[in-house]
Amino acid sequence: MKLTIGEKIALLRKKRNVTQTELAEYLYLTPQTVSRWEVGSGTPEVTLLPRIATFFGVSIDELFGVTSLERTEDLAVKYSILRDDSSLREAMEQIDSQLQTVDAALSGGLGDAETLMRDHDKLESLKIHVLINQGREAFKRACEITGRFVQKTEGHPEHPWYLRMRLEQDHLSLHLGRGRETLEERRRELAEHPDGITLQRCLHMLVNSQRYEEVLAVYEEAEGPIRELLDPPTEKNLGMWEPILDAAFNLDKTDFVEQYLPPILEVCDEEYEFGFLMALRRMYSRGGQVEKAESLKERLLCLLPRLSLCQIEEDLFRKSIEEPTA
Repeated sequence: MKLTIGEKIALLRKKRNVTQTELAEYLYLTPQTVSRWEVGSGTPEVTLLPRIATFFGVSIDELFGVTSLERTEDLAVKYSILRDDSSLREAMEQIDSQLQTVDAALSGGLGDAETLMRDHDKLESLKIHVLINQGREAFKRACEITGRFVQKTEGHPEHPWYLRMRLEQDHLSLHLGRGRETLEERRRELAEHPDGITLQRCLHMLVNSQRYEEVLAVYEEAEGPIRELLDPPTEKNLGMWEPILDAAFNLDKTDFVEQYLPPILEVCDEEYEFGFLMALRRMYSRGGQVEKAESLKERLLCLLPRLSLCQIEEDLFRKSIEEPTA
């Protein structure tokens, strides 16, 4: 049961061997006023609370009987409601600070270990709660921005952002819980109006939904306009082949990749070639085909300096390529 403000003052006063008269003198009040607070016949004015907290060396939260864990929980709930950057920082700083305190107590053997572990688990769960809400808010904001791009480019498929932002919008729908509806819409659009845009949107949505078998089925069962869009591989239809090969790599369809990748490499630029060869190397490594994986190293290292990468990215790729294939 939580103490009233008067009961908390009485508890602090007795703990520190302070008389009602001494506290009253500090606050320029009568001892009777302090006595009334402690028996529940009145409460301190709001303006007195900071001075009372200072006198006892506690925070105002502690004065009201609010524990650090309760304050942390309140801040997490506050962010889940307001979803603003200031509340996010406040909640995360409080959670991380409390976690550091609990971890230090655990490592130092201070306090009850079982209670500290419960507090630690509670703080971790609060952090998850905040991060989930942060993710939802981030995806919501990103969706609003892509929506503006989509609206801006409507009716202008030649615009450089036309397809890119529609693919982003489809991807974001997965994180916002609308993946199934979006996928059905992409399938319907492809069936009704098969063209380069509807085909790419459908294929990318299937890949993002990890429906790799269905992606390959789109190609293997393709006929009419869709077959004409995909065959033969050219610079113009690389965007359609990318998700198909992505699905084949994820499914470790070595025969499919070895059949269709060579003609694609003949028409793609170095950025595409590097990405395809890195995926091919990973697939060979997973399949224990060490010699085939190692045979790609020289070409990858040759391509690497030609790409538009920052130094950190280039160094990470180089390290990955030069590591022995398992």
